[in-house]
Amino acid sequence: MALIKRLSSVCHSTAHHAVSGLSYVHPHVLLACKEAGLDKLEIDLLSADPCPSIFRENEPLYKSLFVLQSKFFNILGSEGLSVSALSKAQLEFRQDTYRSSNYCAVCRVTLVSKAGRIYEKAVNYFGNVVA
Repeated sequence: MALIKRLSSVCHSTAHHAVSGLSYVHPHVLLACKEAGLDKLEIDLLSADPCPSIFRENEPLYKSLFVLQSKFFNILGSEGLSVSALSKAQLEFRQDTYRSSNYCAVCRVTLVSKAGRIYEKAVNYFGNVVA
């Protein structure tokens, strides 16, 4: 039960941080998606390089995704956990349907434990949990 609460907390905290101004991914993530003709950007937080290959030349996005990955590891550690507890850690950024600003992202975080349990939270740029 404690692991469930901790991984749920990591999921929620990571999503909140990712849409906050402190993550430094805004407006880079949505602008890069628009330029590439994508509706969303998926980030593998367990990858050695979290930046998708098509965006590696985008220096602000590239650097901010590494910082975001580092923050995820810190959040995980603050709950007494490590990446060894996970088989998947994915972030998905997409434009809010009701806003067109490059600062109006929705972030969905999906964590999958080694036991196969799925944890998922989506948070908008106001910090509200969304479906």
